[in-house]
Amino acid sequence: MLNVTLFPLRALANLWAKRELIAHFTWREFVGRYRGAHLGLVLSVASPLLLMVVYTVVFGFLFKGSFGGGDGKVPFALALFSALIFFQLFGDTIGRASSLLATNPGFITKVVFPLEILPVTLLGSSFLHFLCSLAVLLTGIFLMTHALPWTVLLLPLLILPVLMLSLGIAWALAALGIYFRDLEALVPPLLMALTFLSAIFYPLSTIPQEYQWIALLNPFVGFSEMARAILVFGVVPDWRVWLYCFGISLVICLGGYFSFMRLKKGFSDAL
Repeated sequence: MLNVTLFPLRALANLWAKRELIAHFTWREFVGRYRGAHLGLVLSVASPLLLMVVYTVVFGFLFKGSFGGGDGKVPFALALFSALIFFQLFGDTIGRASSLLATNPGFITKVVFPLEILPVTLLGSSFLHFLCSLAVLLTGIFLMTHALPWTVLLLPLLILPVLMLSLGIAWALAALGIYFRDLEALVPPLLMALTFLSAIFYPLSTIPQEYQWIALLNPFVGFSEMARAILVFGVVPDWRVWLYCFGISLVICLGGYFSFMRLKKGFSDAL
C-alpha cells in the first residue's frame, strides 16, 4: 500500500530531476517541426485558424449549429474554437506518440537515455502550440466582446487534467507502438471518430438528457463543455464533472507511466 501511495511522488520526482533535459528536447521538438518552412511559427497560428473557419462555415452556417449563450455566429465560432484547441493539444500529442520510439531508435540502442521523457517533450511541444492558439482565441474573444470573462482565471484547472490525460495515453501508445507497429495507422481514424464524439461541434444539451451521463463518460465531453463555460460564457463549470475528469485523467496518467516503465526493458529487443 505504501508503494502505491509513493508511486506518483516517485514518478514526479523522476521527471523533475530531468527537467532541464525535458526543456531542451521540448524546444528542439517545437522548433524542429518548422525547420525548413518559410512561414515558420506562423503555421502554428494559421493552422488552427483555418480549421476554425472551415468548421464554423460547415457547422455554423450550413448546418445552422448553435451553442446558446449568445446570438449570431460570433459566439458559435468562439465556442467551437475554445473546445477545439484543447482537443488539438490532445490529438497532436497522441497522434505522434505511437511512432515516437520507432522513429528515434538511437535513443534506445546506442545511448543510455531516460526514454520516459520523450512523450513528455512531445506533450511540451504540443502545449506550446496550444498556447499560440489560446492567445489567438483570447484575442478574438476580447475583440469581439470587448472583455474577457473572469472565469479565464480558472483555465489552469482545465489545462492540468487535459495535460495529464494526454501524457498518460502518450506514454502507453509510445510503449505499445514499438511492439505493435499497426498502432500508427490505427490512431488517426480513432482520433477522427473521437473528435465527433467529444461535443466539440455541438453542446451536450443536444443529447437527450437520459443519455448525457453516457456521453460524459468520455472526459473530453466534459473538457469541451468546461472550455466553453470558462472562456466564452463566463460560467463556473460543474465541479462534479471537473472532479470526474481530473480523477480519470490522473489514473490514466499514472497508468501510462507505469506501463511505459514496465515495458521499457524490452524496447531494444523489439526494434
